[in-house]
Amino acid sequence: MPKSVWARRVARKVLGERFAEWYRRRRAARSYLRAISTELLERERQLDKGESGMAERDALLERRIADVMDRTEILLQELDRRIEGLSARTVQRLSALENHAAELRHDIETLRRTVEALRSTAVPAPIGGAGDASAGAPSAVGE
Repeated sequence: MPKSVWARRVARKVLGERFAEWYRRRRAARSYLRAISTELLERERQLDKGESGMAERDALLERRIADVMDRTEILLQELDRRIEGLSARTVQRLSALENHAAELRHDIETLRRTVEALRSTAVPAPIGGAGDASAGAPSAVGE
């Protein structure tokens, strides 16, 4: 018989069954608490790893967001530059069209004056007189 088994039997006989039960419960509680503390420490380590992983992910996410914001700002600046160029070209074209329209109005007014001047200086043709060649000719209608 091993010495530990013999020592337990002697301790149980000397100290009593009640003390043995108390001692077993105390050992079981210590073992349980030791197992729980080990498990809690392991969970805490995993959480620490997870938190550091989350911090790394947060930093990566912040860098990506900053990069996207920078790219968006560059695109907006480029679009603004293009819009300003397009606006300037449109203003130039519109101004050229307005100038062309003004020139055409001036040309039309000059032509009207010329036509009016020609009408006022033109010699009126005699109506039904002897010099009218078309008075004796038959018409196309057959009269």
